[in-house]
Amino acid sequence: MYPYKLDRNPYPSSPTPTLSDALILGGKRHKEAKAAMVSCISDLCSKIGVRTAIDKDFRLVTMIQDVGSGKTHLALHTKGVKEVSDSAIVSYIDLSQISPRSMHSIYGAMLGGFTDEYVATLRKTVIDYLLQRAERNAPSAKRIFNYSFIDFIKGKSLADKAAELLRCEIVPNYAAIDDTLSKEFSSIEITILKLVIEGNFKADAQNVASLEDIIASLTALSRLNLKFLHKITLIQIDEFDSDKESVELIKAIINAHLPATVLMLIFTPASYDEIRRTSISVFDRLEKANYKIDIAGSNTLEEIIDIVLEYVRHHDVSKSLTEEDERDLAAKIRVIYDEFPDFRNVRSMLNIMYHATENAAKRSLGHIDEQSIDETIKNVYPGLRIRGSLMYVPISDFIKIRRNCNDIQTLESCIRNAVKDLVNYAHQVGVVARPHAANGEGNGIDVTYSDLYGTKVAVAVVINKDHTKSFEQISNTLKSTSLVDRLIILTNANTTSGTKRSLLVNIDRCKMIDLIYFSNKYNNNQIHQDDSQRAILLAKSMSLC
Repeated sequence: MYPYKLDRNPYPSSPTPTLSDALILGGKRHKEAKAAMVSCISDLCSKIGVRTAIDKDFRLVTMIQDVGSGKTHLALHTKGVKEVSDSAIVSYIDLSQISPRSMHSIYGAMLGGFTDEYVATLRKTVIDYLLQRAERNAPSAKRIFNYSFIDFIKGKSLADKAAELLRCEIVPNYAAIDDTLSKEFSSIEITILKLVIEGNFKADAQNVASLEDIIASLTALSRLNLKFLHKITLIQIDEFDSDKESVELIKAIINAHLPATVLMLIFTPASYDEIRRTSISVFDRLEKANYKIDIAGSNTLEEIIDIVLEYVRHHDVSKSLTEEDERDLAAKIRVIYDEFPDFRNVRSMLNIMYHATENAAKRSLGHIDEQSIDETIKNVYPGLRIRGSLMYVPISDFIKIRRNCNDIQTLESCIRNAVKDLVNYAHQVGVVARPHAANGEGNGIDVTYSDLYGTKVAVAVVINKDHTKSFEQISNTLKSTSLVDRLIILTNANTTSGTKRSLLVNIDRCKMIDLIYFSNKYNNNQIHQDDSQRAILLAKSMSLC
């Protein structure tokens, strides 16, 4: 059993999405992009209706965003959307998998990008069409199935012969196909139909000799999809870049305005800019795309949280995931996102969640805990640590401290106690003299001590969400410390103001975590030699010694 009572790990394990992974779609920006694609398909279908498609029935869609933002996932998800699958035949190709890259190899990949199910459906539909022609006593259509008097004597029907052709038990009469279809279809369409009938549809890549041939075949195929299956054609080209052969083919496709076709190009901002520099004419066409899907913001925290949660929701058959579970998991994701810039994309975050889920399952946990994430990052990304941490705070402790100190009052209280503990420890190792009580109640001083030279030092902690309140508190503290030689104010106010007797030290969130982590270890008698050295370094970084 996996966390949240799931019967499997909901997160993808492969670095690139599979069709099954792509069934799940989370994130507001991704859903908006999906809606744009559905709208494009719907709009084109409404324009075509039952008439024959013309060159105006062509749409260009571009999708652009950074690596790991979910572009491929969105493209594959679109294939399975009912509104799309009911209205379009989809071919998906990944240009990064085609080598050597040429117009012919790309066209072959386009044919290969159509599913086997589509090829089988088209073949059956075409054979059924020819059967209907034969049953209407069209002599040439009957000859397609090699229907003879002997077949009649044996009691075989035309439908039986069609079934044999469908099972590849007989070879069709190709001359009869020409005679039957010549008045209704072009020669190129008939050539493709012959390949479809014999079950060798994808072999058309071997028949084309030039760019003009490729465009003619794509045009014919689009018309055949509309004629026989009553669907438009959607060609998705992933990892599109400035490769000369790719650019020339796409330019020709756009110029040809393939009938009843949507061309969807997927690329990164870098490849888009490279196209702008190398082929201004193609770039101009891309800029005039009917739909320009820019999923900017797909790597924001809110988007990633929704995507991560959507995987669990999708597999949560028993509806065991509670709102508290969602808040808890979102809080953990937030810490990872805030502290590790490398993980601020969908792909990296899903990888962490996959391994953390496996870790939690092995430990029979009902949820993903901090230790699961900590061990995942240590094992999968060895050497990675919290940026700027002097105490080498483990991820698990970092997450716990962050969550426990979300409230500003709690955070300030924890920092006050931690500073006292750090000064006490500095005294124990002989770095400062013995601390003593603060001078009076309510003067804002948290700890006073003397350094090794006899200088009396006071330390005040000023932590506020509202920096205006911090400045006011700092000012009041400065006025009430006439009995000390030196005042150190630790604050998050990001200010450099002070006096000859006072020093303002800005402490960021990471340093606060370091302080609290040290304090926890100090109070639990867990300070070891390496911790001791880091603790003194932490004290020096805040001018406490």
